[in-house]
Amino acid sequence: MTIADPLAAKIALRVFLRSQRKQLALDHPEADWMIADVAREPLARLFPHPEGKVAALYHGLGSEVSPRILADQLAEAGWILALPAVLDKDDGEMVFRRWDRATSLVHDAIGLRSPPLEAPIVQPDLVITPLLAFQRDGLRLGQGGGYYDRALEDLRARKPDVFVLGLAYSGQQVENLPHEPHDQRLDAILTEKEYMAVNDRGR
Repeated sequence: MTIADPLAAKIALRVFLRSQRKQLALDHPEADWMIADVAREPLARLFPHPEGKVAALYHGLGSEVSPRILADQLAEAGWILALPAVLDKDDGEMVFRRWDRATSLVHDAIGLRSPPLEAPIVQPDLVITPLLAFQRDGLRLGQGGGYYDRALEDLRARKPDVFVLGLAYSGQQVENLPHEPHDQRLDAILTEKEYMAVNDRGR
C-alpha cells in the first residue's frame, strides 16, 4: 500500500526504521570506529586546513551511530567542536553551541544533552547529523521533530558553504523516501563501509 501524504508516510516508516536501526546497532558494534577510519581521507581532502574551523556533531542516543571516536579525531586535527541545543520546544529553534569536552553537558529544551547555556553559539563549517534513513541522492529522514531541517535552512542562509554530512549504518540506505519541500538534503553520507558524495561539493 502506498501512502500519498508524505507526512503520514514518514510517520508510518519511522516505526519500522527505528526497529531496524536497533538491530543494526546490535549487529555492528564496531561501526563507530570504522566510520571514523572511513572519514579520514574525505574529510582531509574537503578540509585540508581544519584548524579553527567548527564541526558540529551530536550526542548519540540509543541506536544512533556514535560520533564520539570521530569527535576525538576531529579535535586532534584542530577542529573546534560543537553540539546542537534546542532552545524552545514549541518553536523548534535549534542552535549549535561550542562543546568543551571538559565541561559537563546539560539537558536542552527537549531533554537532549548539550553544552551549558554559557557556551557560545557558533556557526559550524561542518554539520554531522544523525538519521533514521538516507538515500544516495542526499535525502535524509530524521526523528520527526524538524529541528535539523529548520537549523540547517537557517544556517545555509547565513553560511552557504556549510557542509552537511549524514552519519549512518550502511543498512539505513533506502529507496523512495517520502519527502517534503522543507527537507534539507545532505552533501554527503558516511557509513562504516564508505563515503558517499551527493553533490560536487562532496567530491
